[in-house]
Amino acid sequence: MCIRPARWRPTTSSSRRRPASAMAARRGRAPRHNKGKDMKPAILLLKLIGLACAASLSTLAQAAWPEDKPIRLVVPFTAGGTADALGRSLAQQLAKELGQTIIVENKPGAGSMLGTREVAGAKPDGYTLLLGTTANVFNKYFYKKPLYDLQRDLTPISQLVEIPNFLAVNPKLPIDTLAELIRYARAHPDQLSCAHSGIGASPFVACELFKKMAQVRIVSVPYQGGTQAISDVIGGTASLVFQSEALSYIRAGQLRPIGVTTASRSPFLKDTPAIAEQLPGYEVSAWYGLLGPAALPSEISARLAQAVMQILRSPEMQERLALVGGVAVGSEPAAFKKKLDADLAFYDQAIPALGVNAD
Repeated sequence: MCIRPARWRPTTSSSRRRPASAMAARRGRAPRHNKGKDMKPAILLLKLIGLACAASLSTLAQAAWPEDKPIRLVVPFTAGGTADALGRSLAQQLAKELGQTIIVENKPGAGSMLGTREVAGAKPDGYTLLLGTTANVFNKYFYKKPLYDLQRDLTPISQLVEIPNFLAVNPKLPIDTLAELIRYARAHPDQLSCAHSGIGASPFVACELFKKMAQVRIVSVPYQGGTQAISDVIGGTASLVFQSEALSYIRAGQLRPIGVTTASRSPFLKDTPAIAEQLPGYEVSAWYGLLGPAALPSEISARLAQAVMQILRSPEMQERLALVGGVAVGSEPAAFKKKLDADLAFYDQAIPALGVNAD
């Protein structure tokens, strides 16, 4: 809390006055209290505290971003998708929190590597930021020559959200549970097909890791995007899908949910088990986070993380995340770095065993 120190006034004989209650008692009357007048100084003090806090936050923002130019938020995907929508919502709210102009720039290509490389090569002054995703972890494993090193070239600022990939099947299939899916796939090798949004993305890893751990043979079918993959499962061209965008179709009854890829159940599908309940150790969660170039000053990272945490508490952002089954995180820079390091350590073991690359 920001509090302005009170002014000290010396006490003199002329300033010593008896309390009104004492004077009233001497005259034989009950003391009178004017609550309206008593409250005015307190209300004024609260207003002054609010103004002082707002001024302090504005001063912090000006200190971190002193130049008269906008902040660029690079979204390494095409416009119109989940990442783009989240990036634009974040930019709008972040501009209000920081009192800065923020421009969203879509820089798709090479599995998000082109946009990521641009941020990695930018000056670490807080004017160029990245909306990072799980793809920033996976690119290390699916490209022979990645265009950046996540741990060396970028600064973790704050994880925004965690989103599961929902495993769902065509409702016409005789499959209602995860155990039934595994039994059916084992009894009918290579007859089921798994639709996903492309090699190197988290739905692809979710599908391949499931096949490996469940010891089943399912045909992997990549699509240009998650919506196309979902449409083919609804239409019966493909059998099942791993996709974060599947939640709305599940709610509409067009897909039957079988499991979620996070370590625990999703609060938006409480009756649908985590795949880890059937296959212990399974987890492929998608995340979105804010990152900057390497050597970004800690005071800038801390100010941005503080703003992100404030934004994620807003009802507007909570409502938008609920539409895609996202759970707000809002972590400190150190906690986000710890998560990225843990992800890399896990996939260092899990992904090479899949024997797949995108090159």
